[in-house]
Amino acid sequence: MTIHPIPSMKNTYMIMKSILSIFLSACLFSTAFAEWVYDSTAKTLTQGTVVLNNVTATGTKLTIGDNKANETAVELDFSTGFADGYQLNSIAESAFNSNKYVTKLVLGDTITYIGKSAFINCSNLTGEIILPDSLGSTGYHPFMSTAITRLVFGSGMKNVNNWFARECKQLESIKWNQNITSIGETAFSSCTALTTFENEFPSNITQIGGSAFHTTPNLEGDNRDLKLLKLTGLGGTAFQSSGIKSVELGGGLASTGNAFFQAGKLESVILHEGVQTVGSDCFPYCTSLTNLVIASTVTTVGDCMRNMGDAELHVWWKGVARVGEITTGTYGLLAGKSTAVHHFDIAKKDDWAVFAASLADTNVSLTLPPKDSSLSVGSWGYKGAHKVVWFGFPAATQIIIW
Repeated sequence: MTIHPIPSMKNTYMIMKSILSIFLSACLFSTAFAEWVYDSTAKTLTQGTVVLNNVTATGTKLTIGDNKANETAVELDFSTGFADGYQLNSIAESAFNSNKYVTKLVLGDTITYIGKSAFINCSNLTGEIILPDSLGSTGYHPFMSTAITRLVFGSGMKNVNNWFARECKQLESIKWNQNITSIGETAFSSCTALTTFENEFPSNITQIGGSAFHTTPNLEGDNRDLKLLKLTGLGGTAFQSSGIKSVELGGGLASTGNAFFQAGKLESVILHEGVQTVGSDCFPYCTSLTNLVIASTVTTVGDCMRNMGDAELHVWWKGVARVGEITTGTYGLLAGKSTAVHHFDIAKKDDWAVFAASLADTNVSLTLPPKDSSLSVGSWGYKGAHKVVWFGFPAATQIIIW
């Protein structure tokens, strides 16, 4: 007769612990990957312990309504599918507005619309938000004041609405799609942790709203060179205190406005033919700006260059308007440039005197310089440190590009 030993209490405990662990893992696995189940009578959508309320159906297409105070709405993963052929079509206006329980959102690939304020002030919603290709539009401020860290735009999004992710202070990176044609007012304003554009900024954009990237100073690395050649509308302070590196503006844009005020990392600006006005307060405190190309179509220059710092700025003026055809601000183009040396590289060597005259006002005295010499602007208190250099004659280290 074989005698089996009685398991020790320690062995029994270990066996029971293993069984319990397997059971719990199975439960978690089934919950994480379970389909959502829609109850048309109760108008609920259930996955494990998550029960969403006020869910309505149009045929097989579901819309999630008011769940602002829903404590079960923690991890929302709509990519796992839906029972009985249903699919998530939209999330209604203010559906999860200020819900502090939501921590995760996976949208899946059937949603086409997210309503106004759908997740605004969900302060514990974190991680990445991937907008699927099926998503065509949203209302205003859908993700404003959340804790998301990464945002990916699917190919269906063409218009980034106003206040889209404003004050998302943990947002670190954005991946664009090239179908985007507009970015609304304050869309990414005060996203102070934003450091990375993962790919090229959309080149088909025609409209950028006021303060769209206001106070995003930590932007760095690649993809900060913006070619906005199709732009027709640029809101005030659109890139104020942002970290963009360079920008080209096409001729469909009439005025720069004050879009680049205090953009401290901005190094180069090219204004193409068709731009007519360099707006007041456009470049003050742009302390890294070293290259500015002004189109010959520009006829109005505001007080745009105050407090530029010590970097040497080269201004390439494509063509010079005749006397009386160009208007400058109260202090003219030269006003307030600190101690920097600024070079005005003029296309037509016969027009340099006309150009100098167009910059003059009652506070600045300009004297016509001889060939290949410099013009000091001393009457405004620069003590001779501030110069305009005439580059009308070729030299080994100088380039005439028009």
